[in-house]
Amino acid sequence: MANTVFYRDVKKNPNKITLKEILSDCRKKHSKRDFDYQLSAGSEFNTATEQDMLQKWQKPWIFYRLAIVGFIGMALIFGFDFLSRKITDFYPGSATMAVVIPPLIVPLIITVFMWELNIPRNIALYEVFLAFISGGVISLFSNLVLRVIGSDKLQENAAYAGVFEEPAKLLAAVVLLTILFKHKKIYGVSGLVIGAAAGAGFGAFESVWYTLNFTLLSGNIEIAKFFLQARFIGGFAQHTVWCAGYSAAVALNTKKSRISLESFMNTDFLIMFVAAIGTHFLNNSDAFWDAIGAANDDGSINEMIFYLGQIGLAIVEWLILLFMIRKCLYQVVVIGRYQSGQAIGYTEAIGNLGNNMSMAQAAATASGPLRITVVGMSGALRGAVWQSTGGEVLSIGREEGNRFKIPSNVAGISRQHCIIKLTANGWVITDLNSSYGTSVNQVRLAPGTEQPLREGDVIYLGGAEQSFKISFNS
Repeated sequence: MANTVFYRDVKKNPNKITLKEILSDCRKKHSKRDFDYQLSAGSEFNTATEQDMLQKWQKPWIFYRLAIVGFIGMALIFGFDFLSRKITDFYPGSATMAVVIPPLIVPLIITVFMWELNIPRNIALYEVFLAFISGGVISLFSNLVLRVIGSDKLQENAAYAGVFEEPAKLLAAVVLLTILFKHKKIYGVSGLVIGAAAGAGFGAFESVWYTLNFTLLSGNIEIAKFFLQARFIGGFAQHTVWCAGYSAAVALNTKKSRISLESFMNTDFLIMFVAAIGTHFLNNSDAFWDAIGAANDDGSINEMIFYLGQIGLAIVEWLILLFMIRKCLYQVVVIGRYQSGQAIGYTEAIGNLGNNMSMAQAAATASGPLRITVVGMSGALRGAVWQSTGGEVLSIGREEGNRFKIPSNVAGISRQHCIIKLTANGWVITDLNSSYGTSVNQVRLAPGTEQPLREGDVIYLGGAEQSFKISFNS
């Protein structure tokens, strides 16, 4: 269940974070246990810590199953709409479903994909749907307010819709991040998930509004059919992707989980926000569609060119978002590696971290493994200190030759009790099948099993009398 392969690969090479690598498990068979485990993310009992979030994370796969079911459902809806037209020339019920449902399903699938990218597993699925509904309502209301106070000239041209809609969605995402993460740490992936949900909600509610105008109110089914296809293609990117990108940039550049002016005054946010408004402008601009030949001389639309243009814009929007996805995933990988005592390059750390890790922590990852320090806290070796930077092994026990030799008259200690060493998974402790056991933070270890060590861990040998504390230094 744990994603040990991904964890191992990115520890060897952080640049391993590619879309192909992320999607490599989506078609693999998963058990019901995997499904239950995935859905329990964000619960009190299954939220990952920074020390183990890389091992607990599963690569996205639920979205793929959801997509299969969703597309089958859409095909049935289209079939129902087709058959209903054989009965009557205009059937508003089927037309409404055919226009509303596809633009709703596709953004939800993308949002679930973003949720599965949340390596810290600190967002519950119900919180995602809460963000979808409340984010959509907040952004729609904010959009109307901005239009009331905005320029009439901008409102008259649909190309400038992004000037009102993108700030409205940003406001919704920031409000949700502030509320949902009041007592949780904000990572870049947090903004990615919440932004996608808020953007998807806005797009879904906007589709409903347009549907009411084009089908139920005007009765123009031809416009509705054309609008259906355009919204369906646009649903693969547009509002969901736009909002996910700049919301992720805000979260990535948030210090101590408090959104401030600095969260917006950075290159990441400026790039993503300007890109969203720019591609939004192209999507709504008559001049753009005229330039690529989507408009015929008689004023009609060349549908093939129009749809190809929509697909092209969606690809561009995803390429821009992938830049931010990679930075967000890199951030949590760096944090997870730091917490497990595994180093990365200083330049890469500074260039990709964002601000959720301090510069001191980033500097600590600059060259080689972190230096581990083991300090005797109580018992026979109270005050003893052992420090290592590489291949040395700290052996503990009563036998001669152990680096930490405990007097033979001390009860509960075996001749060769445990060892601490550096592995591919960072610094680990292994119980050597001792008689009275080894515990980390009062959790007894299985003999022969390597347990990763984290900053501040306390090791107990036998009972609680013999204890040692772990720390890491640059």
